[in-house]
Amino acid sequence: MSCWLWPQIAKAMGIAHAEERAEAFRPLVQATMRGDISSMECLNLIAEREKLTRPTDNYWSSFFQPELHQPTVQLIHALKHHNQRVVCGTNTMDVHYQYHIDHDEYRFFDTVYASHIMQQIKPDITFWHYIKNQEQQYDFSDMFFFDDMQVNVDAAASLGIHAHVFTSAQDTADYINSLTDLHITL
Repeated sequence: MSCWLWPQIAKAMGIAHAEERAEAFRPLVQATMRGDISSMECLNLIAEREKLTRPTDNYWSSFFQPELHQPTVQLIHALKHHNQRVVCGTNTMDVHYQYHIDHDEYRFFDTVYASHIMQQIKPDITFWHYIKNQEQQYDFSDMFFFDDMQVNVDAAASLGIHAHVFTSAQDTADYINSLTDLHITL
């Protein structure tokens, strides 16, 4: 499971050998991101399977403290300056989505496609088909996709989407510039 909160959650719940147990809970985390169960239900099911006390805190929420990445915000502004539509397609869960709503962090995007609402998660190709059905004016070949996980980039690329692993806003701008005449500068 590539969840950066897992070590904190496992420690708070009293799960021994957290790294080794992470894979066992991947299906539950995916179900949470798909919106099949809530984040609190996920924690309760983990506690039940581990024969632990059910948590009273939603650790998915209490340990979630993201920081807005200003270079990425600059990149989005630069794209919008060139009249490009910028959407967010994110694997997320109820409390993380609500955090970003409460902090107005999705305001930079034209729209947000959240996995728990769409009931589709990356890297399943249904994720991009859902978005394409909503963005009917675009073909996959018109789209660019950036993600920090290679498996998601590979899945998007398999559909003909221009896909690239996100390492920095500047690297992303360089990639866009290599394929377009936008001349994005940060």
